[in-house]
Amino acid sequence: MRKITKRILAGIMSAATLASFAACADDGDGGGGGGAVATTETTTERTEWTGDNIEVTAAEELDTSVDISGKTLKWLGFYDLNPTNSSPERSVEVALFEDTYGAKIEWIETTHDKRFDDLATSIIGGTPPDIFVLEDRTFPYDVSKGQYQAIDSLVDWNDPMWAEMKATADKFTWQGEHYVAPLGYGFNDYQLLMYDEDMVEEEGLDDPYELYEKNEWDWDNFLRLQKEFQDGGDDRYGIVGWWANAFVATSGDTLVTYDGNKFINNLLSPNVERAQGVIKEMVDQNLIDAGDWGDPSQAFVNGNHLFYAMGTWALNQAADKVPDHHIKVVPFPRNPNTDTYYMGKRLLAYMWVKGSENGDVVKAWFDVNRIANSDPQYIELNKQKFLSNDDASHWTEDVYDTVLSFSDDSVIAYSFDYGVGISDVMTGDNGYVRTLYEIMIKDEDPNWTRSREEYYSIFDAELEPFNS
Repeated sequence: MRKITKRILAGIMSAATLASFAACADDGDGGGGGGAVATTETTTERTEWTGDNIEVTAAEELDTSVDISGKTLKWLGFYDLNPTNSSPERSVEVALFEDTYGAKIEWIETTHDKRFDDLATSIIGGTPPDIFVLEDRTFPYDVSKGQYQAIDSLVDWNDPMWAEMKATADKFTWQGEHYVAPLGYGFNDYQLLMYDEDMVEEEGLDDPYELYEKNEWDWDNFLRLQKEFQDGGDDRYGIVGWWANAFVATSGDTLVTYDGNKFINNLLSPNVERAQGVIKEMVDQNLIDAGDWGDPSQAFVNGNHLFYAMGTWALNQAADKVPDHHIKVVPFPRNPNTDTYYMGKRLLAYMWVKGSENGDVVKAWFDVNRIANSDPQYIELNKQKFLSNDDASHWTEDVYDTVLSFSDDSVIAYSFDYGVGISDVMTGDNGYVRTLYEIMIKDEDPNWTRSREEYYSIFDAELEPFNS
């Protein structure tokens, strides 16, 4: 994998991630394996938009041959895509949607806990929203239940704006049709490693990001740095946070794969076994702090953790408690047996809900999101809006550009575990997928061979209805 450059690339911010920056992240991890990032309910009140500090010019490239002026896109979610008191700027997507097409977004409010029930109730009652965000359990579980419509009539895969996303869209076909129009990746949900650059320098350790730039950031150096840090004092740990699924994803394999027709139980993967073997070594070396992983504010205050592993959303809170230090980010290290870095990125997409008759409006929303995630001028505007947000007060431009580079699949390959979308018992914090990813950390007598054998038939049983 080549040396990283700080290019402005496609696939970063979205109305969803910007509007919910401080309020939420759904109960998934971007595909590396099931588990909650945060389930905080949004408390921001609706506000009357009074203008943008960072203006967005209407896009001439968008197809306006169909007049949707005055129409409304109905969005069901637990956060608002429109401006709120805590996020008064319109996102690039909303600005383009309103100013180019003259359309509006109506927020149908729900809660994080009730969102799936409210969606099902609205469909059954004949009052469906037009769009709902792609989540872990969406594919194949909710798609197979007929809750969404195929989007091939809305997306021209030959259009240059969409052509580069076709290969990713093909990973989510159901019975020969596309249900997911990939817009980019959720900037707020990259699962990565954070570290205190000042502390690393004081300890005389190699800088992880510099190793990454030299393509030397692999499992071996990951372990070496943790051990060197631990040897420097008492009660020190190499890592704290939420990370097992993301680390296993770097092996190049996941627990469940999909070939477009069949879902495959991949628990016997040698790559997964090697990754779990590294985790076992970390357990044996007492490198893992299995404490309160969900509190970013405690990540660096005591100086006893080398790495804090969490979604992008947590960086501001983690840095807030050490304001005189520079918190940097680095992706999880690569498998030494490959030159490729893998990351369980959260794919950004909106689903076209069953019963919606607003196809022209949904198409326009898809198009404005795609151009905002692919056109350099709008990517730069998204960056400006992000960095001007109060909830990004501890972000620096160099860290932003580092995270932005992860959106390029030629830099870091996209990894997704289809197991998180199979059923209710497979997904979520207590689902089988997350349990198995983390079992080496939480088991009193960790043994990967024994654990996978215990779960193998369970995975087979959950996959069988889709494969039959």
